[in-house]
Amino acid sequence: MRVAVFVPVVLAAMAVFSACGSDYPSPKFVESADCEDLQHGVLPVTDLTLSTDGIDIDLRVEVANNSSERTQGFMCRESIPAGTGMLFTYESDHNSGFWMFNTYVPIDILFFDSSGEVVDKISMSPCLRDTATDNDWNIKCATEANEYIPSDMWRYSLELPFGWLADKNIDEPNIPGMFVSWAAIEAKE
Repeated sequence: MRVAVFVPVVLAAMAVFSACGSDYPSPKFVESADCEDLQHGVLPVTDLTLSTDGIDIDLRVEVANNSSERTQGFMCRESIPAGTGMLFTYESDHNSGFWMFNTYVPIDILFFDSSGEVVDKISMSPCLRDTATDNDWNIKCATEANEYIPSDMWRYSLELPFGWLADKNIDEPNIPGMFVSWAAIEAKE
């Protein structure tokens, strides 16, 4: 049995919510020299609803829709609370993957094509520095990233806490072929 998942993006007043003053949890950041130069805050937040077999699962996600936001992603976060995530938006299709440089929590990531079909789901593990030099750490993380390239072209990605999909009974081995629908999305840089 194939399960379809739909993710409409619900935007109040047709705008992305600002995290300021919202009930979105304030992230805690790793205290490390490697994290000092990063922005330590919350990106604009929007509500998403994952729907499967008539069940709606609400979550709040930060939206990374420009180059600097996408580059930082979940770097230096101590955790990703259940029911939250990060949506990466692009204006064109990609065939590359993500890496876990300076990212300290495991992540599940869904990749969507421009028509809203989920093309892949990948689980990613932290790439820890240990005692590596800057150069060796970059090489280590870039090498590990070869495991995190989706099977097909994609336009959007959604990073979630590792295991959250499975906890909601929507993690299945045949995730390609599932669909996502977007009510509205601001993909402009």
